[in-house]
Amino acid sequence: MGHSLRTKIMTGVIALLFLFAGALGTTLYLVNDSDEEVGGILKYHLPILTRLNTLDVVTYEIEVIAHRLADEGTPSKQRIEEIHTRAQKCQDQIDAIFQEAKTLSEAGSKDSHNDLADRLEMARLIGSLDSLKSEVDRFAQAAALPVELMAQGKAEEARKAIRNLRNYEYLDPIITSVREKANQLTIDSLKETHANIFNIIWTNAVLFLSASVLGFLVFLLITGRLQKAFRSLICAFHETADGKYSSPLPVTSEDEIGELTTSFNTMVEQLKSKEKLRDSFGQFLDPRIVANVIDPVTGELRQSAERRKVTIFFSDIAGFSGIGEQLTADTMVRLLNRYFTAATEVVRRNHGIVDKFIGDAVMAFWASPFSEGESHARDACLACLEMRTAFTEIAKEISEITGLRRNLPKFHVRMALATGDTVIGTVGSNTTKSFTVIGDTVNIASRLEGVNKIYGTDLIVNEDCFQLAEREIEAREIDLVTVYGKTEPVRIYELLGKVGELDTSTLQLRDTFATALQNYRQQKWDEAEKGFKACLKIRENDGPSLEFVTRIATFSRTPPPKDWNGVWQTASK
Repeated sequence: MGHSLRTKIMTGVIALLFLFAGALGTTLYLVNDSDEEVGGILKYHLPILTRLNTLDVVTYEIEVIAHRLADEGTPSKQRIEEIHTRAQKCQDQIDAIFQEAKTLSEAGSKDSHNDLADRLEMARLIGSLDSLKSEVDRFAQAAALPVELMAQGKAEEARKAIRNLRNYEYLDPIITSVREKANQLTIDSLKETHANIFNIIWTNAVLFLSASVLGFLVFLLITGRLQKAFRSLICAFHETADGKYSSPLPVTSEDEIGELTTSFNTMVEQLKSKEKLRDSFGQFLDPRIVANVIDPVTGELRQSAERRKVTIFFSDIAGFSGIGEQLTADTMVRLLNRYFTAATEVVRRNHGIVDKFIGDAVMAFWASPFSEGESHARDACLACLEMRTAFTEIAKEISEITGLRRNLPKFHVRMALATGDTVIGTVGSNTTKSFTVIGDTVNIASRLEGVNKIYGTDLIVNEDCFQLAEREIEAREIDLVTVYGKTEPVRIYELLGKVGELDTSTLQLRDTFATALQNYRQQKWDEAEKGFKACLKIRENDGPSLEFVTRIATFSRTPPPKDWNGVWQTASK
């Protein structure tokens, strides 16, 4: 079959080549004729026409010179000499125009490349040019006379000579007539060229039609048996590209088309299996994790874990137990799903991974390769700021979500970020595994989420997180604390917003709070108390300021020990 197919294709190709060769010869002949016509236009017709157009301009300029001289009254001798020189140049230019036009006409009438009609018309043009020259010379002399008279001081006679120029108004139609003859030469040549182009197009159209018929016959001869198989494959490929997996295609032959059909069926079955696996895993596990833990070559699970700097996120709905008592099970699940969906979308959009849901808490993390380099802390902070906005919108929709019209629950989410060294990878038993993060940083993030209760804040980050992201965010240092179960103190910050987006009052609050915190750590209780109260004037009910005012009142009665380092021991789990 392969040899027969090649022979038929070669026969068709040879026939097409003969057609092309014949059309090429005809086309070259017509192109050569057109080239000669275009050559005549460029070499003779247009140059002659250009010179006649220039003649019209120059004769008009001579007349203008005479009239301008009369309008100037009594021009100076220098001015008369300038005008006289310009008029003489115009006369010389007229002589050159006629000489060049006549030379071109004579050459064109003898050029064998021009057809007989063009040569005869150019021969007639020579006589027209001679007649026109004598009239133009008379006009030029009449136009030059006022200049001569004005040079002699005969102003009145010069003006009379200018008025006499009206007697030569017949000259314009004569010039126009000669110009039209030259223009007709160009038009006739262009028409002939256009006819040749039409013949070229017609010849090529005939060639195309013949080639199409021959090609169509070859196509029917060669592809009649294969047409149905190809059409089925094309339709199936389009459906597969659109995500619609078709049933296996029937294999009707044992040739290359049959092999292609078999390979396509195998590919579709593999795509179906992978799609089902991706859909199933996508509801329980981030697809990026699947891509990270599955070896692309072997398809096996990678059994690996490593220590890496990671940013951990925890969030929790404040007073959720009380909210749950007001809601039915379905309503509570609807609220949680709305909250989880908002958090998940923001986390994934900012390159984070949702690790798990723990009751009403969300645990997520940012790490490479999901975030590039050390950008995980920045990505996490920007995600939290975006979540803060999203949770505010949920709070506005709480009536619609819960169906309650009175005694609406207050929806408020507390969040925390902690950056530090963490073990990340696949952990679990032989039967159940999870791609997760473990270590002290996870515990610190969980504890810091609870520390929000102490300071009345909703978004706390640790020092490592702040230092990595400080070029992108604005924050204020809150305190130095030891969280439950730890002895090492943690410097904590309240995340305020993106760099450059804080309003004036928030900036003032941050700076005033920083000064008060410094006085607090130096045990300057009066100055510190004044500073924190000043913060409360800037922002009423500022949580951290209220906490420190209360704490200072206690320290004023019972001062801390002399070796006190400013660390506050929290009891939040």
